[in-house]
Amino acid sequence: MEMILKQINTAATAESESVKSFWVHYSKELLLLILFVVISFAVLAQYPTMFLIDNISSLDKVSSDVSKKIVLKKSEKINLKNVVSKTMSYSYQGTQLGFYLRDLDFFNSHSKLDVENKILKSLPRSLGKKAKNYVRAVLKISEKHQVDPIWILSVMWTESSFDYSAKSWAGARGLMQIMPETRKFIYKAYKTSGKKLLVESAKFNINEYFPYRVLGKYKKSHTRKLVNIELGVIYLKTLLNSFKNHKHATVAYNMGPGWTRGRLRRNLPVGQKNKYLDKVQAAYKQIVRKI
Repeated sequence: MEMILKQINTAATAESESVKSFWVHYSKELLLLILFVVISFAVLAQYPTMFLIDNISSLDKVSSDVSKKIVLKKSEKINLKNVVSKTMSYSYQGTQLGFYLRDLDFFNSHSKLDVENKILKSLPRSLGKKAKNYVRAVLKISEKHQVDPIWILSVMWTESSFDYSAKSWAGARGLMQIMPETRKFIYKAYKTSGKKLLVESAKFNINEYFPYRVLGKYKKSHTRKLVNIELGVIYLKTLLNSFKNHKHATVAYNMGPGWTRGRLRRNLPVGQKNKYLDKVQAAYKQIVRKI
């Protein structure tokens, strides 16, 4: 028994010496490996797409100073803002800006997901849950037609509070509160010009427009929502092209282009003491102020 205990003690001592020897010889390498892993996770947390970019071929070194930053070769340094702008952001370069948006920097310098999240955070909490379902669709459809998406969201907020089931006493329906006859007119004019709605495209994928997967039995109702949004966008763009500014186009969307044009012809004020216009502008200002 005593001999067995000695053998066990000898083995334990040998194992301990082996561990000590391993640590003495490889402690620096292990520390560097741990440090590299920690820095890699930190960089990925800050720039999650950095290592997905094709033109980054290698890392130059892991610096040994206090900062311990990963440094790219000078010839391979990139401007992440430009990369985001060209590959991952919404593009509204051909868009006439609305009421309070001064430039396109917000869209150019943020990823699509960041833009969606920041817009949602700008809205009142009471609207956030409903708006979350449609912000992406508005951004994508506005991008297709090159219309200011903040303007579209402000009109939608004013018209329906992001409630697709909303229906006015006059019969206007959906998120953009379009009258049935107006809907038919817009669609016919758009088709006559040789164009197709996004839902009519061969490449249309409904799941690109919502922040959740649209199951088969819900595709029809979600398609209708997209049609309502796109026809509203087309109508607003048509009014903007006709009246040349967002103020008169917004009033015309509510009061009708005939009424608005008649006021302008008689040199009468359009938009003064107009509660609808005030609401749209207030919504626009709130979104822009918080993004």
